Amino acid sequence: MKAGARTVQSRSAILRLIQPDLEEGVLSRAGSMLDDVATYLDSVDARDLDTTFPVFTFDPAAASSYLPTPVQRTGVAPADAAVPPPDAGELPWAPATDVARLVREGELTAAEVAALHARRISDWQPEVNAFIDVTLDEAAQHRTGALAGVPVGLTDLIDVAGLPTTAGSAIMRDRIAETDAECWSALSGAGAVLAGKLNVQEFAAGTTGENARFGWTRNPWDVTRMTGGACGGAGAAVAAGLVSAALGPDPGGSIRVPAAHCGVVALKPTYGAISRRGVLPLTWTLDALGVMAQRVRGVAGVADQLLSANTPWGRRGSCESAALAGERAPGLDLTFGIPTSWLDMGLDPEVRHAFERALEHLTDLGAKVREVDVPYAGDILRMHRAVAFSEASASHEPFLLHQADEYGANIRDREEAGRAMLAGQYLKASRIRAVLCREFSEVWRDVDLIVTPTVPVPAAPIGTSSVTTSSRGAEPTHTVYTRYLAPFSSLGLPALSVPCGATAGGLPIGMQLAGPPHAETTLFYAAGAYEATTDWHTRHPVLPTR
Repeated sequence: MKAGARTVQSRSAILRLIQPDLEEGVLSRAGSMLDDVATYLDSVDARDLDTTFPVFTFDPAAASSYLPTPVQRTGVAPADAAVPPPDAGELPWAPATDVARLVREGELTAAEVAALHARRISDWQPEVNAFIDVTLDEAAQHRTGALAGVPVGLTDLIDVAGLPTTAGSAIMRDRIAETDAECWSALSGAGAVLAGKLNVQEFAAGTTGENARFGWTRNPWDVTRMTGGACGGAGAAVAAGLVSAALGPDPGGSIRVPAAHCGVVALKPTYGAISRRGVLPLTWTLDALGVMAQRVRGVAGVADQLLSANTPWGRRGSCESAALAGERAPGLDLTFGIPTSWLDMGLDPEVRHAFERALEHLTDLGAKVREVDVPYAGDILRMHRAVAFSEASASHEPFLLHQADEYGANIRDREEAGRAMLAGQYLKASRIRAVLCREFSEVWRDVDLIVTPTVPVPAAPIGTSSVTTSSRGAEPTHTVYTRYLAPFSSLGLPALSVPCGATAGGLPIGMQLAGPPHAETTLFYAAGAYEATTDWHTRHPVLPTR
């Protein structure tokens, strides 16, 4: 028997020892996942890691020293700068602070805003299955605050006192939250209204939007297509104008994939910048709580309420002012880096065309665009999986011991693979991660932001398990969807997806901007400038006719 075959056999044996009753199908799939990760870890020479500790190693105190902020470059627009009110027909997609201003000034009541969105939810929910639970009928009351009367959807991993938090899983079907998550306390304290709990792939593990218990979330641009996941309900709800904003975790692309596929904007912040207290975990060092809305300024206004000094690495900044400054900037004095080695891994032709047009537009705005040498995305993705599998299986150990058969296959396979990983493998992956953090920090000496397509392909048909890009054969959907996203989750870096095009069939395409730690204001500044000079944010899906 060859050594490689013995290794695979031994990994399967470990799985069998841990769980003697493991079904053959789960054993095979989990063993394959484990083998891919373990083979990569075995290929890294341990001597190259001798001086590296297995810790998450960017220095938050010095993090923003890599690049000038918009304040240093152009001056941020004052917070009270005149912003025209949204047109009546655009109200479902208007930035949260614009809606709140209308409520505070008496142009609308919170009840009227709630009624508008409730009608849209009634019309769209049967088509897209965005919600698990709708609570908007409780919002008919006067509201004050920065987000007065703004309807917000929460992915169903976020606690609201007295409501179920199921994580999209049968395992959590009887769980009722006792207290509010800190993120919801912040938003409700600012006057936001809970529209409801949004559909999510089980425990935010996955990129397609499927859910065995609550059903697939469907893309409002084409209900035969995926929203992407895990937070597919958020993408569908924002794109269809059912909520002004939505929150959801993003451990590897879960908020950015649906944003790209549904044609909206999403921020995955710097690791630790938004509190996750009261959010059910998947992985402790990868999870980041993201924000989604139709417009850049819509995401920024909500993020301003969430980026808090109460978390270890949190910093409160004026995100919406940065976005507004970008909208009004005469030019874009930033340097964008393109990781060409990532793009060479395979890109759908229509996505490539839209991305190239977006790069041309950035240069037309005055930005510089240059190639950058970054660590290989495939290596980062395998390291990401090693960390994710290990941490997910550890955080879910009580359920795996007593309720494993209640998991959907998507997450069960990953967690069984994680249970068979050795402590040394997890620590080695963590040391590799630390090395990659250091290597990536050098990039910011030459560029302000990195730019990539958000997802290499447009939204695939519901049920698709593999996709084909222009230069490769069929690959697993999860591998392709997370190719440009997992690296920034692994390294704790902020990233923002903004619409940049559409296929011939009308499916949205997204562009991702990413920066050094705590560069959220620069992301909003750049994205605001791009959005203000394009019209992708003005396109909205049309309710299907039966």
